[in-house]
Amino acid sequence: MSTIIATVRNIPVTQDDNGRVHWQSGTAIDADGANGQNENKFAYRYPTNDGLDDIHGSAGYPNGAWQDILVNDGSSHPLTDGNGNAYSQTTYAWPGRPIPTRAVDATAVAYVVVNPHVRLNAMGVVIGCKAVLTYQGNSVTAVVADVSGPNDIGEMSVAAAEALGIPSSPRTGGVNDGVQFEFWPGTRAVVNGETYVLQRA
Repeated sequence: MSTIIATVRNIPVTQDDNGRVHWQSGTAIDADGANGQNENKFAYRYPTNDGLDDIHGSAGYPNGAWQDILVNDGSSHPLTDGNGNAYSQTTYAWPGRPIPTRAVDATAVAYVVVNPHVRLNAMGVVIGCKAVLTYQGNSVTAVVADVSGPNDIGEMSVAAAEALGIPSSPRTGGVNDGVQFEFWPGTRAVVNGETYVLQRA
C-alpha cells in the first residue's frame, strides 16, 4: 500500500510500503554547497554576483533568509575566501570538516533537494539517504542533501542535471516536467565513493 505524504503545487508525493518516496515533476537547478572543493566555480560570489547562481535572487542576500544558504562572516555579510567567493551551505554537513569542504559540492555530487514537508512526513531519516533521479531513460544515483522552500518541489544539483542531460545552469537551466525523483529514507547514500551519514532534522 502507498500513502500520499505531501502534495506540493498539486504534485502528490508518495511513500510505498518498502519505504521508497517518489514523485514526478520538473526540476530547478541548485548550486548550493559549491565552494571550490573540486576546483570548480563557487555557487555565489560577493559582492560581484558573478558566481554560478544569483546571490540576491537565489540566496536572498541581503534581505531574505540568506543565512540559511550562505555562511555569515560574523558581521552580517557572506563569508568569502578573500577573493570574492562566498561560502554556501547544504542541509547535509560533513561532520568534522572545515567550512570550505563541509557542504556537498553541487558541481561534483548528484544530489536531491527535498521539500521540508516531505522530509517531515516521510518515515525514516531523509538527509543523507539514497536517491535516484531519472529523465528520458537516463538515471543517476544521488543523495538527498538539501532542503527547499516550503512551496517548492523538484530540484537537483548541477552535477545531477549534467549526468541526466538537463540544462544545468542554476540561473537558466532545468526542465518543466518529466523528471522522476525517488529516495529511500534510512538507507545511506553512496555517491562518488563516499558513504553519507543519515542526519536527522
